[in-house]
Amino acid sequence: MRTARALVGRGMAAGAVALACAATARAEEPTGARTAQDAAGAEEPSRPPRPPLPPATPPPRLPWERHIEIGADLAFVSRLGSRDEDGNLTLARLKPAIGVGVHARWEIFDYLRFSAFFVHTEHELALSRGALAQPGAITAEPREDGAPSVRALALGGRLAPTLPISERARAWLSVGIGYDRLFVGRMRVSEPGGEFTIRERGASYVALPLGLGLSFDLIQDWLTIELETSGAFLLGRGGDATREGQAIDAQGRRRTVGPLPQAQGSFLQTLGLSLVL
Repeated sequence: MRTARALVGRGMAAGAVALACAATARAEEPTGARTAQDAAGAEEPSRPPRPPLPPATPPPRLPWERHIEIGADLAFVSRLGSRDEDGNLTLARLKPAIGVGVHARWEIFDYLRFSAFFVHTEHELALSRGALAQPGAITAEPREDGAPSVRALALGGRLAPTLPISERARAWLSVGIGYDRLFVGRMRVSEPGGEFTIRERGASYVALPLGLGLSFDLIQDWLTIELETSGAFLLGRGGDATREGQAIDAQGRRRTVGPLPQAQGSFLQTLGLSLVL
């Protein structure tokens, strides 16, 4: 009994000692943490608040410059030529005509521009009696009373040294190279022995245009009106339109059809409006 009581007493004493140690550790722990925080606060002084970032600088505004102009033209075209490719005088002429066109210009530098152009016209073919080696009257087919016509297409490019006269006005000289294509429509020959048809023919030329022009901004940097005039040398031997051809008449006989005149040059005047891009 005494031994058991002694063991119980020793166990209770050991438990009391353990509880006392735990309480002492808990009591000492906050004190140590607070001491470390106070020491850190004492070593590092408080910092002032960070100032706000300055506002972002706006991107630089680039100055406006002309780059491309695109527009439409009203054209007056004259094509010169009175002799065939062998130098013989013909009785056919191309009358001047009004046509339409489009153009685009690119300003490479302030004093140099490049332009591309396209012009379409339809010329009336004036035929004197006996023209094309035919004694009968010649009309357009299928229009029995209409005059024959020649459809012409001109396209090419030019380099134009440019002089800015003011903020709105410019003048330039131009030199370039182009391509001209002529389409001669089908014609009908009426004779006492009957009627027969002369089939379509065509001709092509290389053009070397030289010109000058003037433009003015109706709405500055937006809309431009311009006037340009140019003359072109036409090089080449044309095509089957400027050579003798053949046809079959109403009696079934082969007939010789005379050539049309070889084009030697052209004059072109245009009045246009351009949108500045």
